[in-house]
Amino acid sequence: MNEVEVGELRALAVRAGVAYAPDGDVLLAAEDDGVVVGWLSGTLAGVYPGPGAPVPPPHGYVQAVVVDPAHRRAGIGRALVEEFVAAASRAGVGWVFAVPDEDLEVEARVQWLAACGFRPVVDPGERWPAMGRRPPLRTGH
Repeated sequence: MNEVEVGELRALAVRAGVAYAPDGDVLLAAEDDGVVVGWLSGTLAGVYPGPGAPVPPPHGYVQAVVVDPAHRRAGIGRALVEEFVAAASRAGVGWVFAVPDEDLEVEARVQWLAACGFRPVVDPGERWPAMGRRPPLRTGH
């Protein structure tokens, strides 16, 4: 993961057909031969507003994961999520959540998040609730 220009990340979002803009205090990018092929934006200072958070804030919040359509199904999105969860663990954040977009592909997003280790959060009244995951415990040295 290297530093890249925000404009390059926005251009990738356009190619991927999504309206996401890179935002948040954590911005990770994946490159292939110097070309950005995916990015994740999130925060390690989030607060889940619903009733199902298993630990008090701060919470990690995955705001967006975008992968170039030509590079999907190669593990890039999952690697970005794993790096974010590792950053949350290093920061002492006890829980990370994501909210799948509720559009025609919501079921696929829920399945993908589940494959990344996220589980639905109990949130009565929500058809597609947020999904959360605990980072591994930090080990002191």
